[in-house]
Amino acid sequence: MNMKLPTPCHIIDLDRLEQNLAKIKLLKNKANCHVLLAVKGFSSPVLFPLLRHCLDGISASGLFEARLGREQFRSFVQTFSPAFTKQNFPQIAHFSNRIIFNSIQQLQTFHGIAQAYGCDCGLRINPECAVNLRQGINPCQRYSRLGVRIGDMDQVPFRQIKGLHLHTMCEQQADILSHTIEYLISHYDNYLRKIQWLNLGGGQLLGHSNYDLDLAIYSLNHLHERYDLELFLEPCEGIFTDVGYFATTVVDIVENEKQIAILDSSAICHFPDAPYRGWEREIVDADQKDCLYSYELAGPTCYAGDIFGTYTFRHPLAVGDVLYFRDTATYSMVKSNMFNGIPLPSLAFYSKAGGLKIKKQYDYNNYFLNL
Repeated sequence: MNMKLPTPCHIIDLDRLEQNLAKIKLLKNKANCHVLLAVKGFSSPVLFPLLRHCLDGISASGLFEARLGREQFRSFVQTFSPAFTKQNFPQIAHFSNRIIFNSIQQLQTFHGIAQAYGCDCGLRINPECAVNLRQGINPCQRYSRLGVRIGDMDQVPFRQIKGLHLHTMCEQQADILSHTIEYLISHYDNYLRKIQWLNLGGGQLLGHSNYDLDLAIYSLNHLHERYDLELFLEPCEGIFTDVGYFATTVVDIVENEKQIAILDSSAICHFPDAPYRGWEREIVDADQKDCLYSYELAGPTCYAGDIFGTYTFRHPLAVGDVLYFRDTATYSMVKSNMFNGIPLPSLAFYSKAGGLKIKKQYDYNNYFLNL
């Protein structure tokens, strides 16, 4: 990659994205399902024209995302929120094709307004079945606020909805999708016969090299054979697996019982999942067997916990070295902030045919307008 790249910078590998989209097209065709982009994880509209050729619309989490989907993706917009408010719901309904409610009470409160705007209505369920998800990202954990539990399903006014929605997977493979489908057949058979569509949520690593596409196709078709249902998936990471890189430059190296490399990017600003939930991404050519030089990588803010993690390298780091984090497209740009006045990273596209092109850069005006 071009070492003159302005850093920090997100880089989108268009060639890898096309590969992932080709797998999704195959899944759609062989399993007769619809795939929506969950814009909560990636919402940069500069890629929407490319994504529109494969995906069937977007899954939004509120008013601004719904409006983004309507005006920029210009396709089907599905909106789910744990709690809609009377102030913003009419606008959300205006921008949405489908509204998914989190509770029976919310459904009954807003169903009439949704119908007046021509919205298809659905209800989120909590199957109380999630596999290998830790506390904090498990929507089926004890006391979860997300979705209607199976014990309350007989209270659902099915005449007011057309479908059910669940989201119980996170960065998982096709075996978990298959397990989830078998669980639904076993526990929700009667309810699945009352609806027209089923949304199985996101969390499947569709673009991952180890993803068993044949098993996913078989499992989805198993649902088709048993029920007359329109099926939806709403991934984000599965679309952008291994698509993103993040370039950052070493600006200083200090020592305090260990070597600490300070970067021109900030974990707390650009990757808040790193300090908050132990998120770590691989760095190109780091942490290999012959990497003997260890450094803690840190950001330039005043926050003492502005730490990316500890990595090892083949050679000692020097000021000016550019490091490339891998698989960083999702839940990074959407969570970026400008704490301490740290600028947002630039955005670049890369392809073998077109090379590296800067698509977006930020300046003081972006900071000032957000104050």
